[in-house]
Amino acid sequence: MLFDYHVHTRYSADSRAPVIEQLRAAKKAGVTHICFTDHVDFDGVGLRPADIAARNAEIEALKGQFPDIDISFGMEFGMKDKAAYEDAYGHVKDCHMDFVIGSVHIVNGVDAYYPEYFEGRSREEAYLAYIEKDLECIRVSDFSVMGHYDFCAKHSPYAERSMSYSLAPQIFDEIFRELISRGKAFEVNTSAWRNDAPWGLDILRRYRELGGEYVTTGSDAHKPERVGNRLSEALDMIRAAGIPYVATFKNMEPVMHRI
Repeated sequence: MLFDYHVHTRYSADSRAPVIEQLRAAKKAGVTHICFTDHVDFDGVGLRPADIAARNAEIEALKGQFPDIDISFGMEFGMKDKAAYEDAYGHVKDCHMDFVIGSVHIVNGVDAYYPEYFEGRSREEAYLAYIEKDLECIRVSDFSVMGHYDFCAKHSPYAERSMSYSLAPQIFDEIFRELISRGKAFEVNTSAWRNDAPWGLDILRRYRELGGEYVTTGSDAHKPERVGNRLSEALDMIRAAGIPYVATFKNMEPVMHRI
């Protein structure tokens, strides 16, 4: 089984991918469980939030063409503060939801995707600031899973781009304790790896040591060619960390899959 629980479509402001093309790509990649997680952002980026009701209707109309794929309805909330979470939830509260990713993109008013975020900062400083924002945001937001802990690494300019537990051990521990105590999941997102060797085994091992039992996996695909990307490697890493389950979601409740 392959679980891609972080996929965007044309309903996200930063994607042009038709829903049907993402589903075709999932079938080709051998994805068995998919969740569409279009952006619902009120975090100051200025991107329009997705029309989740229209997207859900389109997915529903297409589901019958892909009987071998378990399809769920999700979204990605851009976390900044409590007000941003409340605005995002208010935008979608009348829509069917199976799954919500809570993700940080903006740190102190700057998007960690762009070069400006890294100006005048060492790798350690840039990454620590991002992880600290993760912790701040998960304490005031609700979600199913904390998304892409290593988002800041995706386009970082450093020779060594990887994120490691040793960069912020105390912050990672606080994040894990917060997630575990609230029954929230931790995401293994393959997008930041790009063409590098996968990283994160040390982080996942610590998550497991503190009691973490399940994660979600996602490609963060904004284009069809990225759907399912490196998910097999992610599963290998999860197994190596001793984490027994990958979760999918229905009606905001986790469904456990032993791996």
